[in-house]
Amino acid sequence: MNLWTEYEGRTIDGVYPLTKLIRPEGRSAFFSTSNGTGVPTVIRLIESHFDGDEILTRWRGVAALNHPNLVKLKSFGHVVVDETSLVYAVMEPVEANLSEILRERRLTEFEARQIATSLLAALEALHASGFVHEHVLPENVLAVGEVIKLRSDCIRETLEGADGVALKRKDVRDYATTLLQALTQQRTLQVGSRALPAPFEQIVRRGISGEWGLAEIGTALKKPSVAQAIARAGVTPDAPKFQGPVAEPAAAPSGAAAAISTPLADPPSGAPPSVARRIRVPVDDEPRKIGPKGIAYGVGTLLILLLGWYFVHSRSSGSSGAVQEPTASAPAAQESAPVAAKSPAEATDAGSHPAPSARVGAASTPTVAGKNVAGDSRGRWRVVAFTYNREDQAKQKVAEIARSHPDLSPTVFTPNGHAPFLVTLGGSMSREEAFALSGKAKREGLPRDTYAQNYRGSGN
Repeated sequence: MNLWTEYEGRTIDGVYPLTKLIRPEGRSAFFSTSNGTGVPTVIRLIESHFDGDEILTRWRGVAALNHPNLVKLKSFGHVVVDETSLVYAVMEPVEANLSEILRERRLTEFEARQIATSLLAALEALHASGFVHEHVLPENVLAVGEVIKLRSDCIRETLEGADGVALKRKDVRDYATTLLQALTQQRTLQVGSRALPAPFEQIVRRGISGEWGLAEIGTALKKPSVAQAIARAGVTPDAPKFQGPVAEPAAAPSGAAAAISTPLADPPSGAPPSVARRIRVPVDDEPRKIGPKGIAYGVGTLLILLLGWYFVHSRSSGSSGAVQEPTASAPAAQESAPVAAKSPAEATDAGSHPAPSARVGAASTPTVAGKNVAGDSRGRWRVVAFTYNREDQAKQKVAEIARSHPDLSPTVFTPNGHAPFLVTLGGSMSREEAFALSGKAKREGLPRDTYAQNYRGSGN
């Protein structure tokens, strides 16, 4: 056959011009092309004298799956160029791959969870349909808009018996290794190095060892992390002040930033690993038995304390008649208004709309339905829909949401005065209002990983 560079300038199937050779890959090559409408994309050519029909059958299977986390094959077929039999597949346009990101930095825990969930869904769909991937690598983890997708032109049918089981286990090992690279920029576990956050510690180690399959990994990903449990309880730890899932990891000394430490012993069955790392129970002290008198004394003391607190609180609230705000330093958190023109919901008086759709101004004190909440822990919750490293990208997304969902009152919020820039909905509100708005946003078509986060203490 000709050298792949000699195909530049040719047109495949009368529709797809081969603009430039991107890279060869064995008996195949990738070229830049357009999808028939002028939109740049990628086409793959494979020399196929004997297995063209088999490859096309695989691609038909992928197209039939139509899974949201598998790159769509927009078109595929068979052609003969200079007496060489070729099959081709035109893929949907992609924006970046994971290996490009990892050359610059490792992922945050929140980003790694998005990768883990997306790839798990793709592999589960392939394995359930009789396919294996065999190429789960960072360079094959692709971003298509806001969605993480796995390359889909390189799959194959699962073999029968033990060989097929072995291929599925290889997919799991490659999946775990990809998560390890995403979190550490390293391909191997190193003894005596920094620990991975839960649940990735167990997913990586047990996935690489073969102890866990996709089902066990899926169960581990569904368990709430410590940060999520704290957020749901409405409690903010003293340190660090900002516990948001999108915060960048703190800078570590050179050479140790991507290392993994030796893990602690596995927690007891049923206990979340992250909790087992933080809570230590002495084993040499026998628990004291509490008799009826002890219980009675305890209940009486508790009632006295509650009555005292209620008496003091009633007098304080009754005399003031309004919430008194403590004097605070200038906040570091910033919140900018949407770039787009004001929507009808924003132009209306805040009191005419139910919380949490009240808009929050950048320079004003946060309010929810007319109530001042700057000193109230219930009013520091926000609903986060998107996260960006650049402010202009976050503002562009705010404008898009404001046009299509003006009732959600999107804004740009940054807890630390710099990246990451969060696209939040509805401003600052109580915990109950935040979870209600998060559910409403998802029902209106915003990402399924939209979440509520307590920012009490951050930026103040």
